[in-house]
Amino acid sequence: MQQSRLFSVILALFAFSLFAYATPVASKEVLESRGGDPLTVILNLFLDLKVKIDVIIAALVKLDVKADISVLVGQIVVLIQACVTAIINVGVVVDLSDKDKITAIATVCAQIIVNLQACITVFASILVNVLAVVNLDIVLQALLLQLNVCISGILVIIAPLCVSLTAVVNLSLTLVISVLGLLSL
Repeated sequence: MQQSRLFSVILALFAFSLFAYATPVASKEVLESRGGDPLTVILNLFLDLKVKIDVIIAALVKLDVKADISVLVGQIVVLIQACVTAIINVGVVVDLSDKDKITAIATVCAQIIVNLQACITVFASILVNVLAVVNLDIVLQALLLQLNVCISGILVIIAPLCVSLTAVVNLSLTLVISVLGLLSL
């Protein structure tokens, strides 16, 4: 009896260690190998995120309107959380003189948000997908807030690029819209 309890505890510890090992956390060395300059690192992170999300959006487009999208949206949530973690590791960008990179980061971020909104709005009215959309909304808000912490004032650049979000009748990403200040437009 004691052996089976001990074996269960050992297996649980092993499972937690596998989970901890598999979490997507970028180290400082990985970030430095991506470009060195913090703005370049953040731009590369967003370009990589956009490519990965576009693949999942392509899979979402092929689904029926009444389909359960929680698994695919969960994959997007994990990707965005990994990006937020990597942005946290970059830290606050002190040199904001490269306006071209800042504009490129804002443009890619806005493209991600607009693409997700366009795709998610179709599925958001189905009860099964509401929780997935809320989770996506929360991680996008965290992404925007962390990006604004790293690059002060970038939301002012992103907001005009996302104005098309307010034209959608069913606003499923309300937290993102409120962070960008688009409700008053």
